[in-house]
Amino acid sequence: MEKVVISVKTGLNPRKNFQLNTQDAKNYYVTVKEMTSGKIVFSDRTDKINDEAISIISNRSNLEFGDVLFSGIGTIGKIAIVDIPVNNWNVSESVFVIKPNINFIVAKFLMYVLGSNYIKNQYEGKSVGSTLKGVRMATLLAIEIPIPPIKVQKRIVAILDKFDKLVCDINEGLPAEINARRKQYEYYRDKLLTFKEA
Repeated sequence: MEKVVISVKTGLNPRKNFQLNTQDAKNYYVTVKEMTSGKIVFSDRTDKINDEAISIISNRSNLEFGDVLFSGIGTIGKIAIVDIPVNNWNVSESVFVIKPNINFIVAKFLMYVLGSNYIKNQYEGKSVGSTLKGVRMATLLAIEIPIPPIKVQKRIVAILDKFDKLVCDINEGLPAEINARRKQYEYYRDKLLTFKEA
């Protein structure tokens, strides 16, 4: 992955840097629990941080629109794309901020490929820690990602977006149908994102 990204950084832990939920806190502090279905979703349970904390975290994470987020500690492998303005939120130290090099990889393609079983198999066996499992940045950077031409990446993203929308649309349906659609989605995602070695 190192060849197709500009940088991989993380947010910050509040321990020595700032406090959560102070009286002047009106910005969001994003952890794995806010990463839902490939998006960032704030809730009334999302911790808040003040403007000074946002500035401190931003200096480290350099969070920008189009970045891909990857949860690296605890619940490993949850992914989201930054598709909302970043002026009122930033991420914790457990979230990797991956800045794709758009000359080589489409951000949403990177998001989908990181969620595939092909990639999960590469990092799951290399997680470290006894109580709280985590993936090291070096492990993440060493992941081998298939890189088809940009045109092909965009076509794959368009197909997976349609499947994704279909799964979201039926979330109100019967549990058996939802499960079937999710399995179908995962099957096609993994088929589209598995490339034979030349």
